[in-house]
Amino acid sequence: MDALARVEQGRVVISECVSTRFCNQLRSAGALRGDNEVNVLEAAYQLVRGRLEVQGYGQGWLGGLRLVSDLIGDIDYFIVYYDLRRRGRRVRQGVRPRTLIVSRGGARDYEVLVLSEGTPTSFGYLSEWSRLSVRDGFIPVVAIVDGYGIVAYYEARSVSTLT
Repeated sequence: MDALARVEQGRVVISECVSTRFCNQLRSAGALRGDNEVNVLEAAYQLVRGRLEVQGYGQGWLGGLRLVSDLIGDIDYFIVYYDLRRRGRRVRQGVRPRTLIVSRGGARDYEVLVLSEGTPTSFGYLSEWSRLSVRDGFIPVVAIVDGYGIVAYYEARSVSTLT
């Protein structure tokens, strides 16, 4: 365990850095802000990995899922974040609802839209999201989380109507 944290007013705040290297890595990745507030998704990820202890949340998957459930309420969003981080990707929350930005180190970044299997989504919504994503310079990707927590990724090319 590299840091101790607590939940204050819906935020995760590091109260003690046991490993300054760990806290510096969080800060350089943009997951730790000046007032020692940790991004909730990153806090849950580090809690699952056993590197962060959040007071009152226990350890491992159960603790991480409880933290996300209490503070964000979107488990599928966290599952995709976790999957991408586990694969070594640099991930941050996107500006659009249920989106994540995956940095590619110099190349165009991905914007990942998280969807839950079985949740109705209109083609118009997906098309508009894809168009906006491309307009903003991202490669649009849809992540679908099934009922077992397995994630499938699909590139979402923008669609134009023919006249």
